[in-house]
Amino acid sequence: MFEGFEELTDKDFYEKAMAGEKPAVALLTTPDNPKNTALHQILLKYQKLYGDKINFYWLDVSKHTSAEDLGVFSFPTVLYFRDTMELERHDYVPSEEEVDKAIRRLLRL
Repeated sequence: MFEGFEELTDKDFYEKAMAGEKPAVALLTTPDNPKNTALHQILLKYQKLYGDKINFYWLDVSKHTSAEDLGVFSFPTVLYFRDTMELERHDYVPSEEEVDKAIRRLLRL
């Protein structure tokens, strides 16, 4: 669905996105959301640059409930995790500068 992103389920959300060995970016959305293309294009740039240092995931919120557990009710939303902590959240389509800032924080740059 999203080039460069691994699809998550409720079962593996915590293990892979939140507690994985690498920092993670998780896109929570529905496949038919009209904002997906713009957001994916911004995130894909960083996936290509930092895909070896950051895992990129997506979760279909129409099939899974992890978003509710995380208090996410607006879609698409991007969550940034490192060491089981959520470091940043964009519950809107962020600018490239906002994504850059969040990615740099994930990588401690």
